[in-house]
Amino acid sequence: MAWLNLAAVVDATEAEGPGTRTAIWVQGCLKRCPSCCNPDFLRVEPASLLEVEQLKKQIESNKNHFGIEGITLLGGEPVLQAPGLSELAKFAHSIGLSVMLFTGYKLEELNERQFSGIDKLLRYVDIVVDGEFELDSIERSRNWVGSENQKFHYLSERYDSAIEPIKEGVITEWRIDPYGVVSANGIPFVVKF
Repeated sequence: MAWLNLAAVVDATEAEGPGTRTAIWVQGCLKRCPSCCNPDFLRVEPASLLEVEQLKKQIESNKNHFGIEGITLLGGEPVLQAPGLSELAKFAHSIGLSVMLFTGYKLEELNERQFSGIDKLLRYVDIVVDGEFELDSIERSRNWVGSENQKFHYLSERYDSAIEPIKEGVITEWRIDPYGVVSANGIPFVVKF
């Protein structure tokens, strides 16, 4: 039984990749990038522990209820939880969903550092967006990336660079939960007020 340490989940969003997607932010990162867009997700400590099987059910429900096109894995640093996320990504593919992964590491570094389970995870990822978020080079012409240095890598035939250019401006989503908590995503961080 695999577990994931999650920071946040948005069941249906259009701000974190192509189409409507379930976005999953993991808790924990070792990089400590100076301009990290989600500093609350850096601490390597339990946040919200969830069984992968439970998250699979949630994703399948989101596919049926919201018609999601895929899942997006963000953080924190998703590659630190590659074994559990690879199970999730494999499941997503098995039900016809795409998988997008954001990582602060360069794609070449992922193999060099030999993160546990990274080979299996990348087998089920369609798009990798790599590179640290850099506050002094904010991206203004491409979807979903926070800074100009970040690169798209297409690991399957499902998508290509036609998805990158912004057509109607940067998407930011705002939500108010039943308790009055306001949250935002897609700016490129997750905020709760």
